[in-house]
Formats: sequence, structure tokens, C-alpha cells
Amino acid sequence: MPRILGTATNSLHIHDNISDSDIVLYYRNPTTSERTGYANMAVQRKRNKVTLHQAEARMKYGMLILTGFREGDFVRDAGGRPEVFASDPASPRYRADWKEEIEKGAADLVMLLAAHVFDVSAEIDEPDDIDQGEGGEEAPGNSGETSPQ
Repeated sequence: MPRILGTATNSLHIHDNISDSDIVLYYRNPTTSERTGYANMAVQRKRNKVTLHQAEARMKYGMLILTGFREGDFVRDAGGRPEVFASDPASPRYRADWKEEIEKGAADLVMLLAAHVFDVSAEIDEPDDIDQGEGGEEAPGNSGETSPQ
């Protein structure tokens, strides 16, 4: 499946260890400016001092790209009883403050979303086998061992 550029809605399927359930978060593709902002916020350098603000960057930018969740994946405490709520305005269970509820009660999942999108949005495929030279010998530079020096 090709990567859809622009305003596509994507989904991230997560197994939540706290509730022992599967949760689906919906998110949009970040802009280039947001990717740059995330990187700049996560690691900051002032003179000779480097400070890490990864958790803050993940929360801020995770909340920016979060567009919703699968209905029924979250409940809120409504006066001592669980109440299902939704992020979809077409649902009768929709709450306009759904993002605040998620930010307060599921920050770990928002940060996981941001890590997935901003930190590891792709991976490099490694070949299954080392290329073989003629006669079945390993090609130069592909030896699994270090040569003596």
C-alpha cells in the first residue's frame, strides 16, 4: 500500500497493557514544520549543555496529530460510573472535550503515538542473505567476522 500524502487519516493499533485491551488511535500525517519542531523541542542545546525534552515533545506533537479514537476504546468516570465517550462528532456519545480527557488519562498512549510517527516512522529493510560472490564465497566487505589487523 502506498503512503498517502496530505491529510490522510491513519490508524495506530495498540495493545494497552493497563486495560489489557486493544485500542485504535486515529491521526493525521504531520507537516514538515511539525516534524522539525518536534526534533528541535526533543533535544535542545544551549552552549555546552544538551537537554532532553522528549516526553514534552511527544505530548505536544502527539496531541497535535491525534484526530480521534475508535468508539468504545475509552471510558471516563462520570460520577463513579464508567461512561463511554467518542471523538466522532456524528456519534451520540461525542464529547467536545475528548482530547482533554485523553490528555489527562492516556498520556502514555499519546506519547507512544508520537514516538511511532516522529521517531520511527520508517525502517530500513535488511537483506535476508548476504550477497554471495562467485563460487559461493562471501562478497568482499560482507564478512560477519572482523579481520585481524
